[in-house]
Amino acid sequence: MKHSTLPLALLLTALFFAHALFYFVALGTDAVDDAYISFRYAQNALRGHGLVFNPGERVEGFTNFLWTALMIPLEGSVGQHVGRASMLIGALFGFATLALVIRFAPRGAGWLAAFLLAADGSFVLWSVGGLETPLFAFLIFAGAWLYVQEQTNAEGRTNLPYSGIFFALAAMTRPEGVLVFAITIAHQAAWRVLSERRLFTLRDLARVFVFAALFVPYWLGRWWYYKSFLPNTFHAKVAASGPAAQIERGWKHLGQFVNVHMSWLVILPPVVALLSGLRSTVNRQRSFWVTYFAALIVPYVAYIVYVGGDWSVGRFFAPLLPFFYLLFSTGLETLWNHLGARVQRFGTLAASALIGALWLASSWYGEYGIYIRSFDAARATQARVTMGRWLYANVPRGTLIAVDAAGQVPYFAELPAIDMFGINDLHIGRLNVATLGRGTPGHEKFDLIYVITRQPEYIVIFGTALDNVREYERAPVEWTNDPGLQKFLTLYRRRR
Repeated sequence: MKHSTLPLALLLTALFFAHALFYFVALGTDAVDDAYISFRYAQNALRGHGLVFNPGERVEGFTNFLWTALMIPLEGSVGQHVGRASMLIGALFGFATLALVIRFAPRGAGWLAAFLLAADGSFVLWSVGGLETPLFAFLIFAGAWLYVQEQTNAEGRTNLPYSGIFFALAAMTRPEGVLVFAITIAHQAAWRVLSERRLFTLRDLARVFVFAALFVPYWLGRWWYYKSFLPNTFHAKVAASGPAAQIERGWKHLGQFVNVHMSWLVILPPVVALLSGLRSTVNRQRSFWVTYFAALIVPYVAYIVYVGGDWSVGRFFAPLLPFFYLLFSTGLETLWNHLGARVQRFGTLAASALIGALWLASSWYGEYGIYIRSFDAARATQARVTMGRWLYANVPRGTLIAVDAAGQVPYFAELPAIDMFGINDLHIGRLNVATLGRGTPGHEKFDLIYVITRQPEYIVIFGTALDNVREYERAPVEWTNDPGLQKFLTLYRRRR
């Protein structure tokens, strides 16, 4: 690293990790509840039950195989501290992505893009949420970076296209990795046809072969194990037909995300970068990567809208942000270069103001204001962990429970559990719901009669919705002496 960039590197490191520490505390110093679904699968795998939510039930209630697999040795080494350990690992992957962004564009645009990522509330929050998001973001950006390098450096070589390896690992981390690779192949073919009058090269075929050699055995293995073409999570959250309400909710989700990122005006610099790249007849490398990044972002965002978005503010969008901010910074640099030297003297001040404004909009008023502060994420974590540990200490092993949030309570209770929203339950997850798309993603399928029929001894839910269910009563026990936690979660017991 050059001496002149060392202060920037130190400042970037301080900004990112200070921001990450802020969210670590705001989340209650533990991973989000959804992350504990993966930890539960890892917990059961470590104990010889296989990758299952409940022993004896093969339901694929996760969409992050590689992350879940990585949690198995972590679960074995740190046990119930796996949540915090996963947050640290996620932060390291997030920071590694910043380093790759700078490596991709080592001059001004790359550094500005990295600082914007470090200030972005969505990128940093979901780097420390305990989920697979930072690993997936790192893998698809590493694959994209290698793909660009393979195209623009030494065309005549026949060396292994390593991008195929990273894209395969990304597809094993999240299903959207397949979409990213498909877009990559389509972009490569279009570029070959338009600029070289041929459809593919041997290296292009090798990239597909490398991807398939890793991904196909994994996919066949999961299909054999779970006997399902798609994960149960997809069935629980999405209608494949794409009902109007689902798409409308996805569009509102996109609008919310854009609004907390300084509104639709942020699209202008990426458009400038794309247009200047298309007009460039000298710098073919820039034309290649700007068209590729744009080709990745647009269909991916359309996919997020199609599936109805997410319950979070920006979790689904976070993996796209490295691509977006590189386009944004490149376009902004182009616009800035058209200004006079007198204005350009204030470049550092303008960049600092932009970074600060982004943090304020996307983090303080965005992820923190909308998700964490309004929901009281730290209190939710404390309540669920406390409930899970109380059940572990006071309920006989093997007792069936039912839960609405299927992460921390079942994980710490170590009891068989009915996931009442169907992420980990085949019956509920595959229900046909006519109103799908009008509620919160992943919280729309529910079958109380089915749950009651299975006769769980205890039901743990947010709020008091079961007060009028005759088969259950509030459990006459003190699972916590904190009134705030008692208001957040209610423990019901089957009537004797």
